[in-house]
Amino acid sequence: MVAKQRIRVWGLCSLWGVILLGGVVTLQEWHRRSLFQAEGEALVTQARLQERQYESQLRLLQRMPDLGFRNLVADWTFLQYLQYFGNREHRQITDYGLSGDFFEIIIDRDPYAYDPYIFLSSSLTLYAGQPERAVELQAKGLESLTPELPPESYFIWRSKGVDEMLFLGDFEAASQSHTTAAEWSARSPDPQAQADQDSLRQTAAFLLTEPDNPRVRVGAWQQILASAPDQPTQAIAIQNIEALGYEVVPREGGGYSIQPRSSAAEP
Repeated sequence: MVAKQRIRVWGLCSLWGVILLGGVVTLQEWHRRSLFQAEGEALVTQARLQERQYESQLRLLQRMPDLGFRNLVADWTFLQYLQYFGNREHRQITDYGLSGDFFEIIIDRDPYAYDPYIFLSSSLTLYAGQPERAVELQAKGLESLTPELPPESYFIWRSKGVDEMLFLGDFEAASQSHTTAAEWSARSPDPQAQADQDSLRQTAAFLLTEPDNPRVRVGAWQQILASAPDQPTQAIAIQNIEALGYEVVPREGGGYSIQPRSSAAEP
């Protein structure tokens, strides 16, 4: 009889132990989820607050006189843009909609600075979804440039043509941009420019006669891949190249080889 009571008491204790343990686990899980939710809400609040701060800064920069320090204003704005673009947690919440405002200030103040153009195209087309503005801002900057200054200015014409082809479907404008890029490359002091002339003229011709040729689109994405400022942009370019039936193979010395899946020949 005593043994049975002991067994009953032990069983009740075990049952209460399981219930209490389950309650502790449930409370811990509830606390963890509450913290996670609070952290998520705090991140959203922080991202939106910083977005409003960027908007205020950009409006001020648009109206503020540069007092002869145009290059410094452009450089500072570009550094602010790099911080804005690089904060991917915040951009997933507020997107990349302010990118064009950064570049508009930069180009207004210093259209000769080449580095911002590298980021302009991919930022506005691939991330902000504003290809029209990307083309507009590149065209605006090119009004101040020459084939010699900066030496890479022909590449901006090429980038503009890629955006017109891939994102706007304006093959005539894209062909003209590539033709101008070829003309500027012939006058550029950049050593790479001379080597690019033939490919630019060939692309211009293809865009008028065979605009839907996959090789042309692969070449455009290959150009985006070569000039991509970061790995996510490279990944987007590689994904689109592979979707067109080509393979992207890293080279040992750097860069990539683009090969059709059925052969080893490059486009």
